[in-house]
Amino acid sequence: MGQKNREGDERAVARWRDIVGPDAIAYDEATLAEVSRNTSAFPARRVVAVLRPSDPDQVARIVQVAREEKVPLHPYSTGLNWGLGSRLPVGDGCALLDLSAMNRIREVDTAGRYAIVEPGVTQLQLADHLAAHAPDLVANVTGSSPHSSVLGNLLERGTGFRRHRADEVRGLEVVLGTGQQLRTGLWAGTGTRQLHHYAHGIGPQLDGLFVQSNLGIVTAAVVDLLPRQEQLRLLMFTLSETALPGVVDAVRGLFLRGTLRSIVHIFNDKRILAMSDSDRVPTWTGAVAVDGTQEQVALAVADVKRTLAAEGATVRVIDTEDAGHPDADPITTAMFDVHTGRPTTAFLHGLYQSVPGKETPPDPDVLDGTTVGYLACMPVAAVDGRTVADLVAVIEKTCADHGLVPAIAVNPTGPDYLESVVNLYFDRTDPEQEEAARACNTELHRRLYEDGFRFYRVGVETMESLTGWDTAPWETIGLLKAALDPDGILSPGRYAPS
Repeated sequence: MGQKNREGDERAVARWRDIVGPDAIAYDEATLAEVSRNTSAFPARRVVAVLRPSDPDQVARIVQVAREEKVPLHPYSTGLNWGLGSRLPVGDGCALLDLSAMNRIREVDTAGRYAIVEPGVTQLQLADHLAAHAPDLVANVTGSSPHSSVLGNLLERGTGFRRHRADEVRGLEVVLGTGQQLRTGLWAGTGTRQLHHYAHGIGPQLDGLFVQSNLGIVTAAVVDLLPRQEQLRLLMFTLSETALPGVVDAVRGLFLRGTLRSIVHIFNDKRILAMSDSDRVPTWTGAVAVDGTQEQVALAVADVKRTLAAEGATVRVIDTEDAGHPDADPITTAMFDVHTGRPTTAFLHGLYQSVPGKETPPDPDVLDGTTVGYLACMPVAAVDGRTVADLVAVIEKTCADHGLVPAIAVNPTGPDYLESVVNLYFDRTDPEQEEAARACNTELHRRLYEDGFRFYRVGVETMESLTGWDTAPWETIGLLKAALDPDGILSPGRYAPS
């Protein structure tokens, strides 16, 4: 790094310290080394400082300094983007913008069924708030840590157990790379009436520009909430791998005729064994919730049981009493909890159990500081049995070539597409395991792409490859970047050409 860059970094740090205060900025060697630690064993980045602003105005002022001093910023919410890079930026030389101190639930509208949340609001925080103040509403939670960010997962285009998170956006509050602050949708205007009933707003809809992008820093979002229904049943089903294509086609039919409205999750045995008390489970295990009135649920349960049984699956119906029974398997309880809007640590405990000899620490959120290794590959595919069979075959063959057994989930979100999550676990103290896992992850992305599959999320180490593939109109995205972040100071290389 040249003298000019070092001087710019030092000036920026001094000016940022004046903005956020000395307690909300760190640039000592220990802190900078700590924030680069990650469960995926990706190489550490050179980080200038870690900033912890407390409001959108501070974020805007931080961005202005970054522009003037030419020091890039990499924002994150709570930094738990495990398997894909955690808090790491794509490249060196960034200051990290830790938004976890911006953790206000600004509003919950029970009639409008939405919440306005800042980046630091966690799944658990929102769930607890709703339980205390709006018990007729529930959040769409994920299987990640209860302390992961609602907004962070949404902006990575993550998926909850009930529906796609990005579809829940009704408006965003954003700081652009120019330092300008804006709000999207009808939130951009003012008025005496509720403004969040129509997510599209007027004119070009801008929300999508800031999901999975480096065009702005989102400081708040208006997100949908789900109404709590009269009755909910969790349907868990088991099947052999040979039955998987037929079951996927049957699930598509259940969506098309309106029986299913929640995402279906289907896991292979390695994924399930990590979360179960049993040492033997069927090859694949699925779960989906049905809810509504008692009559609606009864009809849905009957249709799902009949349809999946015809394809060789065995279906079990779980109610509140089953899930809460002292002898219930942890996965049963966890699956029921998340479908009712309660985050759980069960899936995180399962991650630790996936590496032999590793124990879950008292605080499972310290994953980045442990020796448990975890990489993720996330392809997207049509809800089509033959396509899913091909997808699983590529995954299993690639992993077998590297001596690994993948934990696979295929999750139909509706009748059109499914999201797959392929987790690779390894011991970070074993160089051979780490090398095999990282090589496998790279090869898996390449082989899937060459076989016609695409991805709905990628990690920081895959960003460069991603922008070399024909997966997005990168030239047009570059034009938007030049307009909204003319100095290129927001997360260089994140879902965009470097």
